Amino acid sequence: PMQWAAIFHKHHVRFTAGLDLLHYYNSEQGVNERILPCKVSCSQCGSPIADEGRRMWLAFPSLFDFGQDIEIPNSFKPTCHIFYGQRVTDICDNLPKWSGHKNHSARL
Repeated sequence: PMQWAAIFHKHHVRFTAGLDLLHYYNSEQGVNERILPCKVSCSQCGSPIADEGRRMWLAFPSLFDFGQDIEIPNSFKPTCHIFYGQRVTDICDNLPKWSGHKNHSARL
């Protein structure tokens, strides 16, 4: 499966409303608590929202409201494929492909 994700440093992420509607799950301990790292989802419908790490926030831009303009901002367009060695299908889009994390694994 593929996932469009945007990774932010945690200091750059702010919620202005709705914190009480977030549900946290720590898969390492199997508990519904905000123990980092954890999965973040909507407490009402269960939709995945993000993965929260100790220093990063991995969000899913498909959930973002970019306004009336249908054009996705350049800063949110994909720049590479990570963990491409484990892919289930080939992607022919001329973006760099990495065996693991970008700049910390072999470029394929």
